[in-house]
Amino acid sequence: MMLWGLQLLSTNPGSGVALPPRWGWYVILYFFLGGIAGGLMAIGAGLELVGDPRDRDAVRIAHRLAFPLIIACALLLTIDLGRPDRFWHMIFKSERLPALILKPWSPISLGSWLLATYGLIAFVQYFRPDVVEKWPAAARRAWLIVAALAGLALAGYTGVLVAGTNIAVWHNARLMGALFLLSGASTAYALLMLLLLRGGHSDKDSTILKLSDGDHWAVILEALVLAIMLIVLGPLGRVFWTGWFGVIFWLGVVGFGLVVPLARHRGSVDVRRAATSVLIGGLLLRFVIVMSPQFPRVALWHL
Repeated sequence: MMLWGLQLLSTNPGSGVALPPRWGWYVILYFFLGGIAGGLMAIGAGLELVGDPRDRDAVRIAHRLAFPLIIACALLLTIDLGRPDRFWHMIFKSERLPALILKPWSPISLGSWLLATYGLIAFVQYFRPDVVEKWPAAARRAWLIVAALAGLALAGYTGVLVAGTNIAVWHNARLMGALFLLSGASTAYALLMLLLLRGGHSDKDSTILKLSDGDHWAVILEALVLAIMLIVLGPLGRVFWTGWFGVIFWLGVVGFGLVVPLARHRGSVDVRRAATSVLIGGLLLRFVIVMSPQFPRVALWHL
């Protein structure tokens, strides 16, 4: 899982010049599912910290989904890499086992430890939540705070990696991490609401109302960050919002992902449609950001 970041460092053996990545649907789905996984961890931990017993179902669903989703992300990255047997090189020094590698100045090194930390927390929350519940209140609160921070960091980390590449529009999109974080939060809120509604909860339940309010603010901030990022990018950002990718951007990302869920709070769209639109918009956001700067060098159906 951690080795994926090495793609950012691949170079032409003849010239030593860094090669641009060739990302396709494995990475798009990783960005999408990783954002949801991070958002779920943060939301579940936040609701648990508040301690409202009416939110118990939402907390349970969030914790039950976080670990399978990070495993799905690991599988996507493993398939994309082709050399999963070397993942441990991002954590341990191969020539001096079991010495650890930690480079605070490297987003790849920090990201490797972030993914490992998130995986450990998600594992415990999935298999042994009963153990955490028996801890002293202060220790349990500290655990939940770390879990929430790990979730937020995971949701934004993929955007940081995008900005670390040598493709000009990605490299100059300094707000990509914040954009992916907010999109991950909004899609996680949306998925939780859909699952709670399917489980028999009413759209008037207190938990649904809390999640809806959280999603509302996440979408507002996402729209604001997206607008600022495009303004700062200037002409470089045209690749996202013009041409055929522009059609997907304006109809899918802005229309479905931002306008429809915001209309929910004006009473013109029900919760299910708004939440579904958020998920569609979140996936299309990652598709446009990943594929538009690479096309036609990388085919739209490239895995």
